[in-house]
Amino acid sequence: MRNALMPVLVAVAMFLLGVFILSTQLWYSARADSLAGARYAIKNMNVILDEAQRATRSAMDIAQQGCGLEEQYRLGTEAALQPHLRTIMILKQDTVQCSSLPGNRVLLVNVTALPNEPLLLVPAESTVNGLPVLIYQTNFADSRIVVSMSDRHIRDALNIPLKDVSYVLKVGNSVIGETGGVSALDDTQHFSGRAVATNYPYSIEYNIPPMVNLPRLINKGGGILLFLLLTSCIAGCILYKYLNKNTLPDEALRKAIARNEIVPFYQPVVNGKEGTLRGVEVLARWKVPDGGYISPAVFIPVAEKTGLIVPLTQNLMAQVVSNMNAIASKLPEGFHVGINFSASHITSPTFVEECLSYKRSFCRQDLNLVIEVTEREPLDVDEHLVNTLNVLHNNGFTIALDDFGTGYSGLSYLQDLHIDYIKIDQSFVARVNAHEDSTRILDSVLDLARKLSISIVAEGVETKEQLDYLNRNNITFLQGYYFFKPVPLPELVKILLSKPKVKVVVE
Repeated sequence: MRNALMPVLVAVAMFLLGVFILSTQLWYSARADSLAGARYAIKNMNVILDEAQRATRSAMDIAQQGCGLEEQYRLGTEAALQPHLRTIMILKQDTVQCSSLPGNRVLLVNVTALPNEPLLLVPAESTVNGLPVLIYQTNFADSRIVVSMSDRHIRDALNIPLKDVSYVLKVGNSVIGETGGVSALDDTQHFSGRAVATNYPYSIEYNIPPMVNLPRLINKGGGILLFLLLTSCIAGCILYKYLNKNTLPDEALRKAIARNEIVPFYQPVVNGKEGTLRGVEVLARWKVPDGGYISPAVFIPVAEKTGLIVPLTQNLMAQVVSNMNAIASKLPEGFHVGINFSASHITSPTFVEECLSYKRSFCRQDLNLVIEVTEREPLDVDEHLVNTLNVLHNNGFTIALDDFGTGYSGLSYLQDLHIDYIKIDQSFVARVNAHEDSTRILDSVLDLARKLSISIVAEGVETKEQLDYLNRNNITFLQGYYFFKPVPLPELVKILLSKPKVKVVVE
């Protein structure tokens, strides 16, 4: 679980970090663009105000000469030649001395009431035509030059093509934006960005874009987002493979058990003289993704050392039940099905109930279920163990001692426990050859078993000499590569179909 969760967390963390960095970069870029837009708006406004300044200098010359028809004509011409100006007026002693409009008319409702400020925003209600204007004023001698500029030109200057950013012109405590009229700033209006003009008393106000903006992130960083996602997934996969490549053996085995990668193989037990099939021994194999199998010699010791042998065997029992039930009609009467149990499993408090449940799960109740006690681990022979095996024996189980002679206290087991079979380890059978002395140890083992009236199964039969020797000694049950290798269920079905169904009788 840990090795699966960590790559996911790393991939998510990498992606989120990348998104954060990208979002921050886009935010700084948006801030820079917003400030550049404000400075561009200042540049546009300065062009308009420079025109007003030039018109003011011309009006100063006219103010010195009075306001005759010629001077009024010159004033009107000056206003007409400047593309962003509406009117030019010369006030003297609070009266309009001269105007660029015919008849010295004015567009302001009360021009004499204007505050004497260099720059003013006049709302629509204070103009004759109901349109707001920007006023540029200059005091000259005893006169005041007033130049008005159209709101349309102001809005054009503020119209910067940046998405999600709007600009307003702020003069004093009044503002005008791309839409709407002139309004006074109040506590509800707050602009986070400002660019202050250096030549004239105004500023351009705007709101700095938010740091987190999903549309901006997708529109401007969509390609990078896909790259980040792909890179994060690749990094997660690489980490997952690395962690699993270096997974501890017990963690790998635990995962394999949970994924049903530990599967049963079946090695047939045959009658050496007749060649008929009498049963199978269940052997565990670890199926790996590439289709191969890991030998039990690799993972069984790990399972026994770490305590995973119990869940491994439980999982194997469930698969054996499913397999045998699937081919129940093909099994001979009394067919032996043997599974190895470790000492730690046999001595567990739930072992008896597990075995009884295992037996009840078979749809064929005439099968001979064999509990093979392995000698790989020491088994403490006490009252609990004796009672456990007696209960199972009384419920129809057969008890066999596996790998006899290779492990712990095999002889004491024979004396203290109710053992039905001993399985002669292949290391003894392998010594049998054409030489007469090669069978001395095995002769002694067989003689002991006969004296104790215990049935024998010989494992590891691989040659004709070994088979002949065992047949001469009336060893009925044999298994080994001379007959069959351990096979998966489909191969076992083929073997069953190739052999006659003979009732298995313990001899």
